Amino acid sequence: MTVHLTWLRNGGAGEVRGTGWEARGRWPPEWFPFRLATNATLPLSLRRQSGQTFLVRFSNPRPCFPMSDAPLAARDDTTAQSLRRRALIAIILVNFVSLAGFGLMFPVFAIYSRQIGASGIEIAGAVAAFSLGQFLSSPLWGRWSDRWGRRPVMIGGLAVGAFVYVLHIFALSPLTLLAARFVSGLATGSFSITFAVASDLSTRDNRTHVMGIVSAGFSLGFIFGPAIGGVTASLTGEDNAFALVCVVGALLGLVAALLTWWLMPETRPEAAPIASEPSAADKGPLLRRPGFAAAIGFALMVSIAFAQMEAILALFADDVLSLDPLGIGLLFGAMGLVTTVTQFTVTGPVAKHLGEAAMLALSLAIIAGGLVVLGFAHGLALAGIGLFLTSSGFALVNPAISGLVSMASPAHAQGTGLGVMQSANALGRVLGPLAAGPLYDLQGEAAPLFWGGALLAATLLAMPLATLPSGEAPA
Repeated sequence: MTVHLTWLRNGGAGEVRGTGWEARGRWPPEWFPFRLATNATLPLSLRRQSGQTFLVRFSNPRPCFPMSDAPLAARDDTTAQSLRRRALIAIILVNFVSLAGFGLMFPVFAIYSRQIGASGIEIAGAVAAFSLGQFLSSPLWGRWSDRWGRRPVMIGGLAVGAFVYVLHIFALSPLTLLAARFVSGLATGSFSITFAVASDLSTRDNRTHVMGIVSAGFSLGFIFGPAIGGVTASLTGEDNAFALVCVVGALLGLVAALLTWWLMPETRPEAAPIASEPSAADKGPLLRRPGFAAAIGFALMVSIAFAQMEAILALFADDVLSLDPLGIGLLFGAMGLVTTVTQFTVTGPVAKHLGEAAMLALSLAIIAGGLVVLGFAHGLALAGIGLFLTSSGFALVNPAISGLVSMASPAHAQGTGLGVMQSANALGRVLGPLAAGPLYDLQGEAAPLFWGGALLAATLLAMPLATLPSGEAPA
């Protein structure tokens, strides 16, 4: 039997390795080999098969993550199953809390911007600055998680994001508000790590299903975030509403950081002391890997089309459907509910029966059709059909693209690859609204919807020309 034991003691690190050692302690056998982190006293005895005993006494350790030559996703022991469940619950909760914190701003952001003298262009610039920050930082957060581990980098990103919420309170001019939103976007790029964790927790057969479950956390946050923000703003006067919402957003960020610290083990495969050296092919640029650039391109096109719809949906609901603010809020909530239910129930079976590429093609067709139907709507019935199709397709397309990107990325660069995907999504959220505004004003209320549908239809027709990832995904 081989024992590999790594521990942290009084801020230092050490390692015990030996062949033919029998581990004795109060932890069950499946905890060996394992990692230790500071928490409680543990005497551990290592007895060599020849009879020699070596006693190791640690200062305040506790087991936090079993180590094995096999990735966590590939193991089937009781401990690995428990840790996978904990990590999955953690990232769903983190995604929910994080996006709910982001959605808090929706009911009060434009009002506060007007209070400090921002013009319409400056408000749009502040919104775009957030996505620009995400675009620039997402690959960096992913790369850092590949290098230093998912757990510490995610905790750091969430803590920084909570601090940035407080900075918004001191944004007393349009320029400082734009700067605060940009820095907030830089911190929010850490969300891309949750998809790397999903990749760590899954195998080739269930990766897209796990990606769908993780995405459902975002959808739930999308539903409840604006509602929480509206209720929070109603607790005080208009002058203090923005500051109170920022404080609640900071608290939610801290809650997300604490949940990550408490629930989530380290999942990065290289966290194990014995990690295989990446091959020469794996060390090459990601964009040159088969299928990676195509998958990122699909992510960008979908993000542009969907961001165009999101940017004008409230105006469309007001101008065409004659909905009041409550009705518009319920409309967004219904979209989030459809997306969440689809991701929890439909994504896995569809991915299993069709595969990621066919699932992507199906979702592109559904979203394009939904946008066109919505563009022709002049009443709630047809608009409801269009939004149902669009939300259902969007629930399928994100896990499909995430699965393709994960398949195209080497095992040691899952965080980087999925970070690039989130960067493409953020770029689409910059370009989409910039195109939607002029189209809405110059060509009519339905123009952004029709152009978005046409963009996705063209993307669907281009799929046979693209090289898509194939073969085994990194475990």
